Amino acid sequence: MGRKLLLFLFIISCTSSSDVLTETSQTVVEKSLSSEEILVEIFETYKVFSEDPVKAVNTIWSYAHEKNQETTGPKERFSVMLTSEPYNSIIDLKDYSYEIIFESEENIHYEVKVLANSSNYFVITWVFEKTICDEKPCWRTIGVSQPEFFDSGI
Repeated sequence: MGRKLLLFLFIISCTSSSDVLTETSQTVVEKSLSSEEILVEIFETYKVFSEDPVKAVNTIWSYAHEKNQETTGPKERFSVMLTSEPYNSIIDLKDYSYEIIFESEENIHYEVKVLANSSNYFVITWVFEKTICDEKPCWRTIGVSQPEFFDSGI
């Protein structure tokens, strides 16, 4: 996995942000997904992250709220964050489950339990905020807690 991540970091550093965002951004704008559908898409992307790291980062980045992108970006820095401790512990995860732990008109919080590729279990809080995308309401990631170990079971 180390070689794949180094190759990914090299490729992403040589690719312009506008080139790699175009296809994914257009896909996101065309479909207005629920927060649950977005969460599933993000975690399904984590399952196969190493198969196409650039596509994986593009997918995860495209669902980040603009405030989140300002804090964690530019995208090159965001990709380094995803592939560094502690967030890299969920790359190529084996399985996951989730439940809503808070919901309002503007926000929804999910508790996501992850069985990592290392066979360790982690719990993450994933927070979405409703915003406007292409003049339509949409959900975007506003915050993600660091993965924390827990005993077992998803």
